Amino acid sequence: MSAGPAAVELLFLWHHHQPDYRRALDGRSRLPWVRLHATKDYLDMALRVGRHARLRVTFNLVPSLLDQLDDVAAGVPDELFERLARPVASLAGAERAEVVWRCRMLPPWAIESWSRLRELLEATRDLGAVDDARLLALECWFLIAWLDPMFHDESEVRGALATTRFDASHRDALLALHARLAARVIETYRRLGESGRVELSASPYYHPILPLLVDSRAALRARPDLVVPIDPFRAPEDAALQVSRAIERHTRAFGARPRGMWPSEGSVSPEVAEIAARQGLAWLATDEGVLWRSLPEGDRKRAALYRPWRWETAAGPIALFFRDHELSDRIGFVYQRWDPRDAANDLIARVRQLGAEHAGEELPLVSVMLDGENCWEGYALDGAPFLDALYEGLEAATDIRTVTPSEVLAERSSVARLPALHTGSWIDADFHIWIGHAEKNRAWELVTRARRALVDAGRTLETHPAAWESLLRAEGSDWFWWFGEDHYTADKAVFDELFREHLRAVYESAGLPQPATLGLPIARPASDPITHLKPLGPLTPVIDGRRSHFYEWHAAGCVRVGAGGGSMHRAAGIATALHYGFDSERLYLRLDFAAGRRAEVIALRLELIEPRPLRIQIAELSPDTDAVLRLIGADAVEHPIEGAVCRVGEIAEIALPIASLGLIPGSTLELMVEVIGSAGVIESVPGEDLVRIMFPEAPEEASHWST
Repeated sequence: MSAGPAAVELLFLWHHHQPDYRRALDGRSRLPWVRLHATKDYLDMALRVGRHARLRVTFNLVPSLLDQLDDVAAGVPDELFERLARPVASLAGAERAEVVWRCRMLPPWAIESWSRLRELLEATRDLGAVDDARLLALECWFLIAWLDPMFHDESEVRGALATTRFDASHRDALLALHARLAARVIETYRRLGESGRVELSASPYYHPILPLLVDSRAALRARPDLVVPIDPFRAPEDAALQVSRAIERHTRAFGARPRGMWPSEGSVSPEVAEIAARQGLAWLATDEGVLWRSLPEGDRKRAALYRPWRWETAAGPIALFFRDHELSDRIGFVYQRWDPRDAANDLIARVRQLGAEHAGEELPLVSVMLDGENCWEGYALDGAPFLDALYEGLEAATDIRTVTPSEVLAERSSVARLPALHTGSWIDADFHIWIGHAEKNRAWELVTRARRALVDAGRTLETHPAAWESLLRAEGSDWFWWFGEDHYTADKAVFDELFREHLRAVYESAGLPQPATLGLPIARPASDPITHLKPLGPLTPVIDGRRSHFYEWHAAGCVRVGAGGGSMHRAAGIATALHYGFDSERLYLRLDFAAGRRAEVIALRLELIEPRPLRIQIAELSPDTDAVLRLIGADAVEHPIEGAVCRVGEIAEIALPIASLGLIPGSTLELMVEVIGSAGVIESVPGEDLVRIMFPEAPEEASHWST
């Protein structure tokens, strides 16, 4: 334990948000993620904090998430859970395959925890050939896996895990447990907020990007090169309404007004700050990238990050807190592959170091802010060992004081004035994730036309509230997040349909004719090979770490990194693309690096899942020298790989004998590449999935390889 008074303050903000998955017509949820995160993340995150009396944490909850949690508690059905409650024999055809597919969507920690589950997943690969007994078992495992391990001592789970053959009573008991736990979420946070140990903050009601609601051309302030719609969306009154309604909904749920707000995706601008101040909010939070672009170049010193700032608006001052991007991303993307206690100790040590480096008249304030739900799926036991070790370590550390934003503002006699406020978000301090791509721009054009139709027809919020409610839903950020090529989801078509349903409801509720364009999908088909390109044929590149000539890798397959991410957004990383190909004797891999980032890489590791688990360590990455490749066996002993070659220069080129991988004609290869720096694994490639390659019957069938 540390001795002496606190030397640094640590502000944690966990952001809880899911898109509004409810259909415009009947309110039924198309996707189950609110219900599943309620039992796997929201409830246990609150209960875990409640165990530590000295810990202070901020939870940010989006109002439209609260609405959906209320629906779950009230028994409003959703598509998947309706099907799970039915006899498995009644599920047939595409409906049955859909349930099998959904129930195979399991957190990685759960798959690693139970060998019986892994065996079942192997036996249900063919979605159309799963018998009743296996389907029922898959449903039960799905329900268990989407419960945090904190709840595995519940009698329903113990009873299910103790059986060798699931029956409908096990599934029904697990369904009832899910409903009971999800119904506790809002009240648990309310009690925590009332205790004074946790600050509860909000986001705009339907999670819109506020600066773009004020004026979509605001995106050009950070990115003048961005191509935005010619007809801009301009509705500052909608931005103000999303904020005022959020405050009202939060107050109704938790019995007190929020004092601050994480504006959707940390998106701020001078206009948004004024709206927030006018609504009586005391603080906003965003990313350090916004701070650096708000300060004169000579004042962009790290010490500026570790303090709150004050921005003066026409409606009065408002405080701004800026997140430490690296520390937040270490929790989001790095620590999941570490030993949990080592990861917790590393974070605490880094906070201590920042306190020592930036000591002054007032304690340095380190702000860690991130998604409180999606990041845990890659951690052992859903992040429980890491969070327990972290919270225990922080409670024992007398030199680190955890605080909330309102505590900081109440205790500091003065807060420095920010000379300017940049218009940007937490991602690259701009808005390219939500506007600028052809799909995103088309979505904005449809929203603009729908709003104009209401205004031109004299359909006001007072006379046609349902139409305006649908418009506010369509203004949410999540539709624009999934349009374009920045992020991948197999449900892209579902998001597309939901978005256009909300816009159709605008016209229908207002009694106005619907544009025919709302019947046309906005998004490209999910199978469109934008981020995963198939090989054209065999190749035999020169393994020298250089792009020897254009056609050397021309026939290779390619996975572009950073364009296929999921719901957690990863900033631009070290790797930009993974190429793959083969000839009759070798598998070839090529890893491309972002400009100026190659020096950060000290090793690579290949993780092969199929046809058999293998780990290959690649070290000593000196330019123009063959790297050392070793196969790490199950006994952790390293073995040389005969015939394997790797050379790293401007790119990394690797050749592996096919025989060493256990590949036979017709088999499938599943792999990922881990990029390792001085602090451990920096990133995995391609990201949140594996590269899947079917090895052809003969080299001339190269075009049959697929990802």
